[in-house]
Parts: sequence; C-alpha cells; structure tokens
Amino acid sequence: MKALVYRGPGKKEWIEVEKPQLQKPTDVIVKVVKTTICGTDLHILKGDVPAVTDGRILGHEGVGIVEEVGDSVTQFKKGDKVIISAVTACGSCY
Repeated sequence: MKALVYRGPGKKEWIEVEKPQLQKPTDVIVKVVKTTICGTDLHILKGDVPAVTDGRILGHEGVGIVEEVGDSVTQFKKGDKVIISAVTACGSCY
C-alpha cells in the first residue's frame, strides 16, 4: 500500500509499505477509503513542526472500513465503517 512520507521542509515522497498486521489483541486494521489534509499536515510539510523528522509517515484523519480486529476488540467488527481521528482518549472518561 502507499504512504506519504515527510522528507524535510517542502519535501514529500510516496513510498510502498507492507500492509499492517495485528500486533496486539486490541488492534484494529482499517482500509482507508477517504482521507483529507488538515492544517497540521500543512505545517509539518512547511517544516514548522521540528518534532517531525525525515521519514515520518503522514496522515491522521480518514474514513475507512474495518478489515480485521484483534481478539480483545468488542466494539468493532469486520465491515464496520469508521472515522479515524488524531484525538486519543482512554475511552473511560470524556
């Protein structure tokens, strides 16, 4: 599959990467069907985010379909339509 990689200010590259595999029982693999570029991506590409270095795979927002779930996953199943967001939470508080 393809991935967009940051190569320094103003530089990017499409590379071929292996399809991800489940590594933990809490993992979910999603086939991305739509994505977008947000302001954070644009700042990274301009070089405004020093914490992001050469080789970082970009992208953190999208819409997809669940392809595979780990054994501990109970709230999603294969075929579910999902959104992918950069916001992370423990899932216990709001």
